[in-house]
Amino acid sequence: MILERLIKLDERKRISIAVLAALAAACVCYAAITRNSVVKLQAAKANYTGVRTAYAIAENKQSEFSDLQKQFEEKEKQLQRYQQQCFSAAEASQFFENINAVALTYNLKPISRIVSEPKEFSADKEAKPKQKFLKTQSAKVSVTGRYFDIIDFINELVERPQKVGITNLNIALPAGEEHNPKASFEIILVIDLSKDAKK
Repeated sequence: MILERLIKLDERKRISIAVLAALAAACVCYAAITRNSVVKLQAAKANYTGVRTAYAIAENKQSEFSDLQKQFEEKEKQLQRYQQQCFSAAEASQFFENINAVALTYNLKPISRIVSEPKEFSADKEAKPKQKFLKTQSAKVSVTGRYFDIIDFINELVERPQKVGITNLNIALPAGEEHNPKASFEIILVIDLSKDAKK
């Protein structure tokens, strides 16, 4: 029926209808192609948003990890600084062994050197020690000689990278002595057993 009507039309109208039909088909195809592209574009945008969100979360976690890493590095440096102030068990043993030899270099006469056994370290004497790897060790030392030689001797003992505590220092002239005082004192060291474990 449509075909019969088209045949009855003159050639100019048939061409116009054919052109309109072609345009209509092109519009339908364009709409289908465009719709497909829009769907893909929307999916790409949603995917991009998801990736961007995931990236922001990862970046935030990276920032948190970086902060934690900085804190860890600072604590590690702090631990190393504290460890440098402590003796290893071997260093403490060598230190106590050399005390008399050091005294002799200052023309002092060693009288006694009594070294204690290492003890559990506790900053609070009433509290139970928590750091099993820290110990203290002490030695009671007595020497005689000239006053300023004694002072130089004690200064050499304490001028070390590790902390050396001197307590109960007593310098006095023994009975009947006029020139060479006697010095007695206690040396206290903190020993970090973990330093020996690393070697």
